[in-house]
Amino acid sequence: MPVTLEQIESLDTDEKIQLAEKLWQSIEAERSQPMTDTQKALLEKRLNEHKLNPLSGKSWSTIKNKYSV
Repeated sequence: MPVTLEQIESLDTDEKIQLAEKLWQSIEAERSQPMTDTQKALLEKRLNEHKLNPLSGKSWSTIKNKYSV
């Protein structure tokens, strides 16, 4: 059953929020893609490297300042 913009505008705030959340979840589900085995392996490698030497990385503030984010 199609819903009109007029019907959506007549919803109260809580109903609009609920609708927006459901819409976002449906978009997210359509667009989400599982990680490839290569991506999983790279993340696992990086996590292991971090565990071995947790101080080897750079802080967010350092990265932010370097790239003016």
